[in-house]
Amino acid sequence: MLDNEANNWGRLIKYHRQRQGLRQDDVAVGICTPSYLSRIENGVVLAEQTVYEMLFNRVGIDLNHEKENDEINRSLLETMYAKLLSNESLTENELTRLESLQNESFHQEIDLQAALVYSRYLCSIDVLNEARVLLEKIGPLINWHQDRVTQMFIGITTNVHLSFLEFQQIILREEKHNVSNYINSAHRFEQANYFYHLAFAHHRNYSFQQALDYIDRATQVFSHQYKPLFQLKLYSMKGVILNDLHRYQDALVEFEAGQDLLENVPTIQTPRQWSSLYNNIAYCYECQGSFSKAMSYYEQANSFEEDMHLVINWIRASYQQRDKETLTKLFLTYPKERFEVPHHRYQFLLLKCASEEEITIAQLKDVEELVFPYFKKQEYYSLTLYYAPLWARLYEELRAYKQANICLTYAFTASEQVRLRMSS
Repeated sequence: MLDNEANNWGRLIKYHRQRQGLRQDDVAVGICTPSYLSRIENGVVLAEQTVYEMLFNRVGIDLNHEKENDEINRSLLETMYAKLLSNESLTENELTRLESLQNESFHQEIDLQAALVYSRYLCSIDVLNEARVLLEKIGPLINWHQDRVTQMFIGITTNVHLSFLEFQQIILREEKHNVSNYINSAHRFEQANYFYHLAFAHHRNYSFQQALDYIDRATQVFSHQYKPLFQLKLYSMKGVILNDLHRYQDALVEFEAGQDLLENVPTIQTPRQWSSLYNNIAYCYECQGSFSKAMSYYEQANSFEEDMHLVINWIRASYQQRDKETLTKLFLTYPKERFEVPHHRYQFLLLKCASEEEITIAQLKDVEELVFPYFKKQEYYSLTLYYAPLWARLYEELRAYKQANICLTYAFTASEQVRLRMSS
């Protein structure tokens, strides 16, 4: 009998004893001492198989039936968890079964697994706050061993942190506690998912070399598995990281591999995947100063799936290309009201103001005081590094050198933060 299974039986005996209002003396009589039963229930000792059978019989539970039922439920939960990790939807029957397994008191390991899978399901439908509350209840019960509950908890909490844009929490947990050691015995796809998420977190934290190291680990662990959508994510993420390391040709190689995969695997050919890939290619060309190519790819990306993030990128590339005709068309088609995400709306204000034929110092200052403190607070260093020097140049053209210096200070501060994170 496995240790965690025996501990589980101890918790189950305690649960059924308490539900029936029985004292430890009542259950233990003729089998063991009450103190020994207490240690069994609390997982302090592991008893003989026959002892567990007699104790289960005393509380009216068939141990063999319980084992069989647990095995069926465990297999079902693993199937559902694998589907959720692969971005597949659960069937109505699976969801009904998953909901029926929810239990307010986690008296068995299977209850913890059911709650974890349910929290991952909530993430998949963007019910994030409810998922977080459930995970906070589970957290104190995690033993932090190389067991299935711990592995699921690591994967799911990492996913929630990403959903809340809590990148440093993911990084610090791994650096302080090496939680990846707990998933060494998990399925290779789960390990690859975790390393991919670490790469994503480091990339968003501007620690690009660490991000590259983790995406390479994810790729290595994932090798020889057929999951095209995840393979596409690996190509795209590595390309994005290489682009931010200014390794543009290497980045394009990854994006081309992703494009080849998309063209040959119909099951992953969705507008979102095409749009995301073309957006990444466009940004790579934009970073190289090939603004005309960037505009073309941003336009193609938006034709697959209209996305205001793509639109603002398209406007920015058009501004850098000095393509007034395209800019005018885009400003008319996509007015400020259509941008709901704050940093999209602020970029729109910056680009619209910068495109005006005549700009006053007062106009520049109004936009500056609204936008740059927000970029600083949200740690949008890459946006500051692009727009602050632009604003400084516009101030200089109007001989407002003091204001230009303030904007250059924004850019210097942002560059120092990026430098520190890249060297950490």
